[in-house]
Amino acid sequence: MPASIHHQVDRALDAITWNTKEITAYKKETGVVSVKKAMRPEGDPTKPLPVILGIGTRKSYYDSAGLFFTRAKLLTGNGLLSSLLDQDVLLATFDRFYFNKSAGTLNKTIAAIYKVYLGCKTLGWLKTSSPITTELREHLKTYSDDFSVRAPRYGFKPEDAERIIEYLKEHNSAFLLPAEIALQCGLRKSEIAGLKGENIDKEGMIIKVIGKGGRYREVPVPEYLVEKLNISKQFLFSPKSSWKIAFYQSVARAANVLNIGVSGVHRFRSNYAQNLFEKLREDGLTENEARDIVSKNLGHNRRDVTHGYIP
Repeated sequence: MPASIHHQVDRALDAITWNTKEITAYKKETGVVSVKKAMRPEGDPTKPLPVILGIGTRKSYYDSAGLFFTRAKLLTGNGLLSSLLDQDVLLATFDRFYFNKSAGTLNKTIAAIYKVYLGCKTLGWLKTSSPITTELREHLKTYSDDFSVRAPRYGFKPEDAERIIEYLKEHNSAFLLPAEIALQCGLRKSEIAGLKGENIDKEGMIIKVIGKGGRYREVPVPEYLVEKLNISKQFLFSPKSSWKIAFYQSVARAANVLNIGVSGVHRFRSNYAQNLFEKLREDGLTENEARDIVSKNLGHNRRDVTHGYIP
């Protein structure tokens, strides 16, 4: 039975972490003033170092990689670090747990994974090339809220979104209500998980949301839906990661059973954007006016972001 994920990460990072004695010896041997500058591949400051030189840096890598590979284990059922350092596993884990993270978090996680890979290779745990490929990095760029039209997040076909909702209803799913909120209000999965009773204004029929980047917004809620929300609860839904995973899986399971070729809770958000846009255009607003309102309701600051949701 393999050691715990965190223990394996700790050993891998130890294998490439230099202490003060090693740093001093390297300076004496090479005559360089800055070890960090001297060890940059080809002198390029944008390329990662092959070793870890600081305690604080090592802790950051340990925290990020430990969390990532714990999630990868949860997703795959595999507890062996060398097996989890596979591009398909990395991609699946990022898609499941990191699609709504900031670019900074993604970059930090990628850096931590690479250091763990180097450590595993140093220990002889694996001999494969780095799973951090250009293709993986390009894929992660599509997660950003500032993505371009080249990486759209178009939703389900309108009828498929309704079929998933109906499926969850027929099966008395605990995730019917959060799925309806995603479709009718355009909230992110992480925003739904954190909803509190105090966030709901039943009289005004709005949800008060603190979204990505701490941005506050108020989103209208259909009357039939707001009546379903129990404002006496502290949390309408569990804010735990396990709840978000189960929510994602329930929608994915419904899409699979219904033979819908795509999945993802986030697609409901795209459907919401498209439905709102069409309604605003039918009400006589110009395209730019409609996109401005959609952008505001989604929690974005820029109109052009809506092109990733609305063809």
